[in-house]
Amino acid sequence: MGSVASRWLVPAVVVITGAAVAAGMVGRTVYARPAEAKGTPAVESSVVGTLPGSAEVRLSPDSFTHPDRTSVQRVLQEYFDAINAGDFVSWRGVVSARRVSGTPEASWVSAYETTRDGGMVVQRIESDVVGRRLRVLLSFVSTQDVAKAPPALPEGCIRWRVVYVLVWEGGELKVDEAAENRNPQMEKC
Repeated sequence: MGSVASRWLVPAVVVITGAAVAAGMVGRTVYARPAEAKGTPAVESSVVGTLPGSAEVRLSPDSFTHPDRTSVQRVLQEYFDAINAGDFVSWRGVVSARRVSGTPEASWVSAYETTRDGGMVVQRIESDVVGRRLRVLLSFVSTQDVAKAPPALPEGCIRWRVVYVLVWEGGELKVDEAAENRNPQMEKC
């Protein structure tokens, strides 16, 4: 009787161990997926119904791995909410002092008065060596009056790929004015 039990013991242990490993791998795959903003997957804005798309800033799986992702998502959400609401005071609260000083309220209001941004997806977040600046690769869609569109692309709907530089200022992350911001990629929707 002892030899029958020992003969089944090894295969039973192998089967149980294999099942445990498989369950662990499935669990790891499910739980390792980034829980993107409010559980919605980050999709390209071209898939979204009405342009410019959702006003929610979302994170790609790549950007989700960055330790400052929550702060980046929060500041960019406030940034785009301010633009969409035409709220200069709120916008001023999420940009650096350098950016505020170079942006008169009247020209900001004029530039953004017809702008609606949507489909924002943070594609990548990179820290500099010292950790004082973050470079954020971001895609989004803007709709605006053609007269208010960039001179390089006078269109009513534009798909943007930009790099925004964010800096720590007073313990908070702020959208800064930097050379990287000045070379966006844009195309007609």
